[in-house]
Amino acid sequence: MAEEPKLNFQINAQFLKDLSFTNPESVKSLKKLDKAPSLKLNADVKTSQLKSEGKDIFEVDLIIKGETNNEKNTLFKVDSVYTGIFTISNAENKILEKILNVECPKFLFPFIRAVIASTTREAGFPPLSVAPIDFNALHESKNKKK
Repeated sequence: MAEEPKLNFQINAQFLKDLSFTNPESVKSLKKLDKAPSLKLNADVKTSQLKSEGKDIFEVDLIIKGETNNEKNTLFKVDSVYTGIFTISNAENKILEKILNVECPKFLFPFIRAVIASTTREAGFPPLSVAPIDFNALHESKNKKK
């Protein structure tokens, strides 16, 4: 009886792919606010197979976009993409999809979170600490929309 090949999971690389920070009302945004600003955050995961590199190598983009507004102005917008290159072999399609959309972003999240906090702090705002994301729920909601 032959053994089934074992699942192989490896992180090959991770890096900041894109970062955009906009402070459209820079002088006004530094004034003291009467009430706390509102914050909108959106997260998404995009995956693709790197065809030229081999059938088991995948690119996973963790995308986080945020916008903070007071009653009159946009204080800042941040758009970020943090990417990982992963080797995943011997995984059935359903398991592979779950690994790419749930497990891989879990590895990338602390790094994109640190980048966003550092960027907002360097821009003169309190560091934006992005709350942990339930990637399983995000994946399930995307599947329901298909």
